[in-house]
Amino acid sequence: MTEPMKPSYWYCDACNRLLLHGEYRFNCTVCDNYDYCEQCVTTVDPPHPHRMVLELAYGREETKECAKVDMATAIRTAIAMYSDRHCMGIRDIDKENPSIYMDSYSWFTFKTIGNRSKNFGHGLRHLIEPRGYLAICAGNRPEWMITDFACIFQSMSDSGLSIHFMGDIEQAGFIKNGSSGFPKGAMISESAYRATFPRWCLPSSLERITLSYRPLAWAADRDAIITTFLCGGRTGFSTEDPSRLMDELALVRPTYFGGPPSIWNKIYTEFKISLALITAHCQPEAIADEEKRLLQQFSRLIPNRCKSIAMGGAMVSPVVFNFLKQCFTHCSVNESYGITECGSVTYNNLVENSLQYRLESVPEMGYTVEDKPFPRGELLTKTPQMFSGYINNPEETSAALTEDGFFRTGDIVELCTSRNGQINIHVIDRKKNFFKLAQGQFISPEFLQNIYIQSPFVEQIYIHGDLLSDSVSAVIVPNQKYAQAYAIEHNLIDFNINNPHPELINAILQDLHSIGEKESLRKYEIPSRIIIDFEPFTSQNGLLTSSMKPCRHKLAAHYADQLKIPNAIEQRLKTIIENVTGRLISIDNKEENVFLSIGGDSLAAIRLSRMIENDLGISLSFNILFDPKMNLERLTTYIQNPSQFSSFSQSILSQMLNDSQLDFNIKVEKHKSIIDFPSMVLITGTTGFVGAFLLAELLTIYPIKCKFVCLVRCQSSINGLDRIRKNMLFYQIWKDDYEERIIPLQGDLSQNNFGLDKETYQSFVHQIDIIFHCGAIVNFILPYNQLYGSNVYGTREIIRFATHIPSSCIPIQYISTISVLPFDIDKEISIDETSPEQLIGGYAQSKWVAEKLIAKANHSGLLVNIYRLGLICADSRTGACNQHDIYTLLITAMMKMNCYPKSLTECHLNGLSVDFTAKTIVNLSNLKSNVYGNIYHMINQNSEIKFVDIIDGMHTCGIELESVSYNEWKMKMKRFNDQNNPLESVSEFFSKSAFSERSLISADQFYGAVCALDFPSFDKDYICKWLSFIMHNVVRK
Repeated sequence: MTEPMKPSYWYCDACNRLLLHGEYRFNCTVCDNYDYCEQCVTTVDPPHPHRMVLELAYGREETKECAKVDMATAIRTAIAMYSDRHCMGIRDIDKENPSIYMDSYSWFTFKTIGNRSKNFGHGLRHLIEPRGYLAICAGNRPEWMITDFACIFQSMSDSGLSIHFMGDIEQAGFIKNGSSGFPKGAMISESAYRATFPRWCLPSSLERITLSYRPLAWAADRDAIITTFLCGGRTGFSTEDPSRLMDELALVRPTYFGGPPSIWNKIYTEFKISLALITAHCQPEAIADEEKRLLQQFSRLIPNRCKSIAMGGAMVSPVVFNFLKQCFTHCSVNESYGITECGSVTYNNLVENSLQYRLESVPEMGYTVEDKPFPRGELLTKTPQMFSGYINNPEETSAALTEDGFFRTGDIVELCTSRNGQINIHVIDRKKNFFKLAQGQFISPEFLQNIYIQSPFVEQIYIHGDLLSDSVSAVIVPNQKYAQAYAIEHNLIDFNINNPHPELINAILQDLHSIGEKESLRKYEIPSRIIIDFEPFTSQNGLLTSSMKPCRHKLAAHYADQLKIPNAIEQRLKTIIENVTGRLISIDNKEENVFLSIGGDSLAAIRLSRMIENDLGISLSFNILFDPKMNLERLTTYIQNPSQFSSFSQSILSQMLNDSQLDFNIKVEKHKSIIDFPSMVLITGTTGFVGAFLLAELLTIYPIKCKFVCLVRCQSSINGLDRIRKNMLFYQIWKDDYEERIIPLQGDLSQNNFGLDKETYQSFVHQIDIIFHCGAIVNFILPYNQLYGSNVYGTREIIRFATHIPSSCIPIQYISTISVLPFDIDKEISIDETSPEQLIGGYAQSKWVAEKLIAKANHSGLLVNIYRLGLICADSRTGACNQHDIYTLLITAMMKMNCYPKSLTECHLNGLSVDFTAKTIVNLSNLKSNVYGNIYHMINQNSEIKFVDIIDGMHTCGIELESVSYNEWKMKMKRFNDQNNPLESVSEFFSKSAFSERSLISADQFYGAVCALDFPSFDKDYICKWLSFIMHNVVRK
């Protein structure tokens, strides 16, 4: 030791000599602060009656000044200040048999830990660049913290893919320098992390000892070790075997011990079982004495040196909390509430001084800030220890944080005001753990589990429920000792843990009922059926998390077959489908699609998908609903085994790839010769939005002698021209002199030769000079197989039509969509350079395959231009817009409900007006033939429409709007849909991040070709025209 004559904080209780700094002392494991010197421990007669353990005596350290206030400096200061103290310890193993652990610990000094951290940090510099990332994958041990400190010293952060032996890196670091950093799902800045430790390296006579047994990736345990380290204390590491935890608690004897509810529940369970067995045949007057004796016995589980215990990580039962206070009287018993993302929140329900917080109502669960006598809702917090976000996960980060930077904890709390005016925050539930029963009742499983733990039968319990059940079920891990005692007392012969006796099961069920009635629980909160399993939930079998909390999704999967209610799902599905469609269906129908056979459409699909998710908790792809072979039996199987969804998606991808490889067997020898302007044009999609404006622009630009053949799908009794006229009248672009130039051709893209007779087909093949293929079903709900006919097969038929006469092929102007590009593609590249794997929805998928066919025809020599349209907005002259567009429907909903989601104010639209879009397509199509083969991204990079301006425009138009939260808006939308013309597609589209930003898409070729044209401005006048059109032609329709 560096200062052998310096006095320590300890003296010998036998000879009263003050021990010196660096001397060893023998500390009693039972008596409070009782020590012998090395001489007295061998000479005192009689010897001390209790076990004594060798520990180090140390004295006051000289305070070191910190040159900088950062974590690296603080750790280095602690290493220098406490260099010869014990710092970290591991349990000894038998040298003859390493599988056996000894009842002792070996300790490393601060100096040793400091040197290893420095060397390891330098070694890392050979592997990781400064500000690089490193992942720690290890159990609880000093090496975890050595790596942590090394990363802090070298300023590093998350995971490389190579694997290295730590000893090799340390040795390399002993020779040369280097740099690295520590990983976390939640990213925490150095300054935020430093705020967790407001005091460090201050001399103190108080001994601080910590037992580390929970994952160090969990902020609370890592923080506890560093706090202990900065105070000059020591940490003993457990062997990570839960069965040895109480032994190691007795060996390390920490001054503070924190644990999750599972540990305290286990102690309480053992106590109540022991008490029940001891007092089973006692006289009533003797029970109190037995309970007192047993409490004293159990109090020894927490060593006498431990002066504070805490529970955190999840809710603890009030029954268990009161037991702990009654049992461990030598400790203060505390409740700690903190979160990795924002640090400490409350201690014993009292708000931390630096905490900013507010509540947000969760009306669907019955919690609001208006509740009496105390406000209730989800807790939102902001602290100096706030995280920076989730690594590589911007979506989750955005969902977790509010616009003003508060963190959504997911915890339901109650704000109580004490008599002295202090605010207490009581966690009463966990938002994500709620589930709903068949009649719509919300259930809090943690709340019920904390009640039923009172049963002497219950060692562990998992409360389960779903949307098919009228009441909860429970999985019980019984206390084997108590269950055996019950079996013996009630003469249950052949006690078998693998096949529990029905009488035992009934006794447990009756006990749960009694507790439920005593606690005034509702009938549906009392288990109607139970599953008995003597195999405990552990982290090893995956049924507990690494922090020893019940892993609910794994428990649900593990017991799925036993919890399943036979035939209930099929019957519930049948009822849901009948309610949505208003048609009866037969369970016996095994052949046809159960949804399509009774007239299901896209709006019905939205309603059905939403009801299945609400009622059965399964989010169902529209592809599945529209699969031709999806009968009720298959649909039930998918609901019961959602893992099959991925294989279904894979089959769609395979179908797309096969469809895109279609062999046309076409020949392209020569194209039609066009002088100045074509004499006859084939145009598809004229009864749609863009197609109508494209037709109007062509009619305006092309000479009066040019005729336009418009392929129109309609019944034979309906005049195709009437459909075109009605559509263009709605968009305010019809002129009576158009009639004589339009040739309506009744046909269908999804049929061979458009469904035309041979003579008509041949006639038009000879007359058409150019094709504008704009026809497609634009529907973001329908799956690929429902759009295949019009969008894929129709494009194939257009190509066949264009190449019908190889010596006189017809050029194609093909209208595609930006949706064919995956989110990570931003260039005007060929569709052949993209993959369909990331495409979402049938529309994008069908247009991708269609463009693949167009590209293939182009490779065969056919002249083609491709126009990939982005968002197409209202006419800049009149405000006329697509009445079926999702944004039109959204604005319609806002106008009708007089409210909008607050988050909408952050959004904007990048689009082109429909009249400018049509003008540029026609302009580009009139360029010389040598420019064929181009791909144009028709998007607006110069201006945007902000939703703030749209909302202001509505106010200008006299429409009063209220700003509401997104959740409240969803609830209003649901009520509105239930009462009025359904707008389900708005809710569906908005919920799937309709306004999420994709990467900026290149449009260089488009802008280079149309630079001479004036882009319309999205000013207040434009927005006013647009809103006025919606008000008069959609809202008041």
